[in-house]
Amino acid sequence: MDIQPKKQEWRETSLKGRMAESLVYDLLKESGNEVFRIGYEAILPGLARIQESFKRNSEVGEKIRSIPDFFVIDKTGSPYLVEVKFRWDSKWHDNDYKMLWLLKNSWQEVIIAVVSCKEKPYFRFSKHPFGEMEPIKNLEQFCIFQELLDKFDVMVEKYFTPTLCTPKDDNTTNS
Repeated sequence: MDIQPKKQEWRETSLKGRMAESLVYDLLKESGNEVFRIGYEAILPGLARIQESFKRNSEVGEKIRSIPDFFVIDKTGSPYLVEVKFRWDSKWHDNDYKMLWLLKNSWQEVIIAVVSCKEKPYFRFSKHPFGEMEPIKNLEQFCIFQELLDKFDVMVEKYFTPTLCTPKDDNTTNS
């Protein structure tokens, strides 16, 4: 059976995005990197109150919303920017192309970490020019080993994979 994601409300996609960020944050930390939250949610926690000002100057708003999620310093002291995305099937969505364009123009040096749940590897990354996604363990500078990824895969399977089932596919619902 080919599992298709159900249409989700923004609250659910926002929650999954935050969960993906949390997993990547912990994965990077447990791999020995220093990780700092720098995304607009971290630096402007009251953003909802200023959304109206962004509408007046959408270019400024778009730039602020495109600030990468993390500033990472690897074990050698080299700095990186990391943007985290949750995608159910580890492919770019049609609405990702605007985000990718913004990153190409404002944050070329960013690494996009993608958490998915349809098939392994669940943790992937893409670098400028943001084409294909590779397994995150191939990102040598962060020293992420398979043994640690296996532990994080369990979290993906527990908290993300069940959300791929539509109500009709869920055998636990009562008729």
